[in-house]
Amino acid sequence: MKRSTVAFVLAACALSACKPRTATDQNAIRALGSTVPASQFDRGYWQRQHDANTPGWREAKRLCEQTVLANYPNCLPVNDIVQADQRKKAEAGEKAAAKNDEMFRRGYQYDDARKEWLPFRQMQAAGCTYSYPNVGQMTWQCPLGTAIPNGIPDPHFSKEGE
Repeated sequence: MKRSTVAFVLAACALSACKPRTATDQNAIRALGSTVPASQFDRGYWQRQHDANTPGWREAKRLCEQTVLANYPNCLPVNDIVQADQRKKAEAGEKAAAKNDEMFRRGYQYDDARKEWLPFRQMQAAGCTYSYPNVGQMTWQCPLGTAIPNGIPDPHFSKEGE
C-alpha cells in the first residue's frame, strides 16, 4: 500500500471519528494526509484553530502527533505550533523553579492552599509541618489555634502560560 493511500485512509478514519463541523474543517483534516502542501491550511490557519481550541485543531494535533502523518508537509505547521507550546510551558516551568529557588534562599516556602510564601523558620517554630496533600501541592499543617506568621501573597505563582 502506498504512503499516500495509508495517509488517506488515516485521514478518512479521523474524519469519521471526529465529525468536523464545517467543510473547511473537513478539507483541513484531509489536507494533512496529502503530500502536496495546501497553502490555505498554513501556520496562520492552524494558529487560529489552536487559539480557539477547535475540534479540528484537536484532531489535527492528534493526527500529526500520533500517526505516520507527522512528517507530511501539511502537518509541519501543526507540529511547529505544538512545539512552540511545549517550549513556552518549559520556559514557564523554569521560571517558576527559579522563583522557588530564590524564595527558598530568602527563607520562604510556598503554600498552595494559602497561595502565599510563608517564612519556614517561623512556621516550624510555631509547630507547623510541611505536607503534600496531593501530587504537586504543598501546604503547611499547623496545630489548632496556631497564629500563622505573615507571608507574601502570590496567587499567580503556579499558573502556567500566563
